[in-house]
Amino acid sequence: MVFCLLAILIIALSFYVYIKYKYNYIFSIKVKTIKLQPPVISDVNSTIRGVKIKDKTLHDLITCEAFLRRSAYKNTSIKTDESFFNDTDMTSDYYLVIVYHKKSNIPLLSARYYFDKRLIYKYLKGDYGQPDSEKSIDLKQYQNGEVFLADRLSGNITNYIYTKHRNYIFSLFYSEVLNRNQNCHLILMARSEQQEKLLTKYLRIGFNIIGSTMHYGKKHWVVICDLNKSYSFRKKSMISYVNLLLNRFRFKL
Repeated sequence: MVFCLLAILIIALSFYVYIKYKYNYIFSIKVKTIKLQPPVISDVNSTIRGVKIKDKTLHDLITCEAFLRRSAYKNTSIKTDESFFNDTDMTSDYYLVIVYHKKSNIPLLSARYYFDKRLIYKYLKGDYGQPDSEKSIDLKQYQNGEVFLADRLSGNITNYIYTKHRNYIFSLFYSEVLNRNQNCHLILMARSEQQEKLLTKYLRIGFNIIGSTMHYGKKHWVVICDLNKSYSFRKKSMISYVNLLLNRFRFKL
């Protein structure tokens, strides 16, 4: 009996040491949601986001996120304007979700989301002022605070930590959004591709197509998900990731 307990203790300790050193970056990957008010335009060439936030760490994250967003979209074919990067299109409170490496304060993945239905309608109508689909995009069935749109998803694709732990980073991101908005519906605009891999991914995790629109010169599918129904997917994703780590550890023994 004592031998068995000792063996279990040694295995557990070995597993901890292995995870600690093999996946040390994971323990430093954190996620933060920052509530922001519409940016303040201080002069013609300067816009300040999070001007009322006094926490220096949060200010640094907000500043780094702006750089990440510019880097993520600089080589895309999307026709962006300055509001795409400085959030001056926001007319009410909105939220910035940032997954970052705590030790270096480097953002790894970010997006913003907002509940302002007038602004949501504006973007869902697209470049031409109306949806590009026969399907009707109608949000009247949702009360204020029951539906929100997330956009400006930006990944730090040149960062080693991001490329190494991309699945874990996205799991943290989706878990953060879900935990804070469990009783809501999330709308996303998925950029249309030739093979529609992005759309397929969203459909696989519980999103449904409610239309399409032209957004910054590119066709986007408009998809929606009841986050109450997404809990099982999040649980399955985290279990799958833990199983992956366990399998890697087992093969190392």
